[in-house]
Amino acid sequence: MKLKEPETKTEAPFDPVLFATLVPSRKPTAKDRADAQEKPDDAIDPKEYRRMDDMVDDL
Repeated sequence: MKLKEPETKTEAPFDPVLFATLVPSRKPTAKDRADAQEKPDDAIDPKEYRRMDDMVDDL
């Protein structure tokens, strides 16, 4: 008599692209919209200056 080997489940690696295509999208909530708006304490984008004097004037 042959014994059955226990079935082993293999997990597939997480694929974010596949996950994004399979999960249905949802409508943004009011909190999502509020979080997306610019706030005064947000980081400032760096600027490029041609001369050092221009940078000092901007400070």
